Amino acid sequence: FVVAALLLVVSTAQGATVLDSYYAHPVAHDAYGVIAPWYTGQNGQLDERARIAVDVYKRYPWVGPEKAVLTAPDFIYNSHWSIMPEGEIQIPETNDWMCGDLSQRAWSIIKGLTAYYRYSGDPIAFVYITRVTDYVLEYGLTSDTHAWPRFPIATPTNGKSYGKCIEDTRFQLDLCARLGEDVLEAYKLTGDPRYLEAVKHWGDLFAEHANLDPAFPPWNRYVDPSVVGWSDKLTGSVTMILEFLDELIDTGYTGTDGALLRVRDAGRAYVRNKLLPAWTENEVWGRQYWDWDNPVTCGIVSMCGDYMLQYREAFPNWKTDLRNILTLIFCRNGVDPNSMGDAYSGAWAFPESCTCCGTSLSYNQYTAAPTLIRYGMIAGDERILEIGRRMILMATYDSLENGVVKDGLLGQPVATGEWSNLAHPWPLCQVMEAMAWMPETFGPARENHIMRSSSVVTSVVYGKGEIAYSTFDAPAETTEVLRLSYIPTRVTAGNVELIERPELDENGYRLTTLPGGDCLVTIRHDTHRDVAVYGDDPQESVSPNAMTATGSWTASQAPKGTHGNLLVSSAKDAKLSFAFTGNRVRVLGRVDEQGGQADVYLDGEKQKTIVDFWNPAPRDRQTVYSRSGLSDGEHLIELVARGEGNPISKGTNVSVDALMFSSAKGATTYGSGAGPKTAQRMIFGYMERTDHIDAKRNAWRPGTEFVIRSGYGTDAVEKALWTTRRTMYIGNTDDPEIYRYGLHGDKFWVNATAGPGRYHVVLHFASTPLHPFLTQDKEGGWVKYVLNASINGEQVITQMDVAKEAGGTFKALQKSFDGIEPRNGIIEVLIEGVDGREGVLQALEIVPLN
Repeated sequence: FVVAALLLVVSTAQGATVLDSYYAHPVAHDAYGVIAPWYTGQNGQLDERARIAVDVYKRYPWVGPEKAVLTAPDFIYNSHWSIMPEGEIQIPETNDWMCGDLSQRAWSIIKGLTAYYRYSGDPIAFVYITRVTDYVLEYGLTSDTHAWPRFPIATPTNGKSYGKCIEDTRFQLDLCARLGEDVLEAYKLTGDPRYLEAVKHWGDLFAEHANLDPAFPPWNRYVDPSVVGWSDKLTGSVTMILEFLDELIDTGYTGTDGALLRVRDAGRAYVRNKLLPAWTENEVWGRQYWDWDNPVTCGIVSMCGDYMLQYREAFPNWKTDLRNILTLIFCRNGVDPNSMGDAYSGAWAFPESCTCCGTSLSYNQYTAAPTLIRYGMIAGDERILEIGRRMILMATYDSLENGVVKDGLLGQPVATGEWSNLAHPWPLCQVMEAMAWMPETFGPARENHIMRSSSVVTSVVYGKGEIAYSTFDAPAETTEVLRLSYIPTRVTAGNVELIERPELDENGYRLTTLPGGDCLVTIRHDTHRDVAVYGDDPQESVSPNAMTATGSWTASQAPKGTHGNLLVSSAKDAKLSFAFTGNRVRVLGRVDEQGGQADVYLDGEKQKTIVDFWNPAPRDRQTVYSRSGLSDGEHLIELVARGEGNPISKGTNVSVDALMFSSAKGATTYGSGAGPKTAQRMIFGYMERTDHIDAKRNAWRPGTEFVIRSGYGTDAVEKALWTTRRTMYIGNTDDPEIYRYGLHGDKFWVNATAGPGRYHVVLHFASTPLHPFLTQDKEGGWVKYVLNASINGEQVITQMDVAKEAGGTFKALQKSFDGIEPRNGIIEVLIEGVDGREGVLQALEIVPLN
């Protein structure tokens, strides 16, 4: 990688701005000047970020009955934390407010760890998922006499910290539904029937309290808005309620006489008929966060997008609608000059909103990037896919190996210094999603992982030459995508041999070979829940008997184990050690209610994690510890029993099944050289839901990829765009629609993502004052727009009077420039007004040169 030289932060855009570092690490660039991973291990930067997050989970402090109603890790109760520079986690004194993100924490914990279990086979997911779900069901519901009885108190900001939630508080229904979806996912993972019965009841309450008047959303924002003090309007986050209902419906539960179907359909109609036509309005994609009124576009855009991507058949215009909506946040969230929202080394970075949260940019990159990637893959949109790829790479610059997270662009903790959910659970959740949709790019090389599944994976064993897993269900079109270090020789589903197929129109599997010996395997297994994949795996597996044991260890038979035996110890300081050659190592073990804990050392250095052998139910051959990305060569691993278990364990057993390691070398890829190399055409201020098709049959999209510092809390759409046709007549053109709108301001710049190559760039201008009495110039007559323009930092237009150059007002003007190459993956067009006048830009064309 090429490390960028130090560049000063300046107030004007420099053409794909580059800083010397982002968040916690010096910047690295690929051959095209686009952001590249700072991390060089073979497993890749996203896998490494996931490991860091899980290691923080495992060493997080617990609270017991002396302080809390349920013994659990502290993050179950509140997000308040701090972490010392060396990685020690501390829990400051807290208050009720810091408990208010319960639903958002549960979302991160359950979704992220469910995905991580599928991906890694690490049963730590069952520790934390059951703890948070049990807390909600036992201490986080309303009373039987409440208007919404036995319903989740998803945002508990009243009551004793670490205690039972008090129902005299805000009930934000979109977040209650989000919590419902997560408890349903916990049911699918664990099979606990209490979880299913609870969410079915919650679904019934949503149906019972729904309003089916099509002029209004089916629900308000709150059960009781009087306790809140701000708007009760439910906007785009109605999709979160719909997603919960659809997930329930997909399990076969539709409520009394199909009530869930009726209210789901009413909600979808409201999104189609009321929200999508108003897609440019700021608050339509706001009002989702629990801790403020939030009347402006925020991360809800991505959450709405995820629902519409999942249920595309209900939204016929999804492809265009989502492309427009997901990118509108680019211009809206960088208006505050103090936010520094912009494109850096080719990657878009912006804060939570136009009013929050300073230079904390990685948080919203994590939020937006996976949805952009998912959209790009499903829609076949290489531009959106590339924007998401760059964003997730930049976001994962935020963490040090010891768990310290610096979400501030210039290298300081901002939100992550206080909110633990934003530091690790949420990034884990989003990293897993990004890898799931770009497994060929971000999946670890020469390893084996289930990257994506249409059903919850309830059990998985990653053995040598065998991956055996089960899914919660297997309805029509049940599929998984695996990235493997070998070509499968045999794939079975429910003891039925599957055959390789070029198209998965029925059960079977499809192969895609990757560089370095890896492959992607897509498996379809309708009606069969149990799947196994076999092949010549380059990993090596050794019995625990081959390890050097010191202290008290007992050998026991293990018919379901890797080698038929276990080594078990409950004694403090009992140690197993093994020297291996490779770049990756895993420890497999048996986990159950008697499981204890162990420390692990690599090459003599104690790792910042805890190996936990506890599980609410027995599971064999589970990955209790893994470490990838090691330097090629000899290593020593040591596992040392602590002689204790976690606070809810009934024993201290450390039960080792096998040790697996690999020296296989592969090509680490991250998507360098990608990006759109086709023509891009955009009209600024054009906000229709379908593209404009010009006289030559070229499509023009709404222009959203710009930055203007219109001020803290302002709306870039209102401040900078003319969204209403400003005149019918435009001279000098056969296509007046291109010039009837516009982007205007003292200074603004467009960041157009482009792949490597040379381009023809056309800037389109027109002076279109709306009314002479409203827009008279200080010298009399029509307003003058006089401007300078730069492309990638090079000035190409100087003091141009638009009307004079065009031959008058209401006349089109084009300025063309050839041989333009992206700078750091961006073609940036900067417009500055001169002599106290505004600059304008109506449209932009970027066309590749042959």
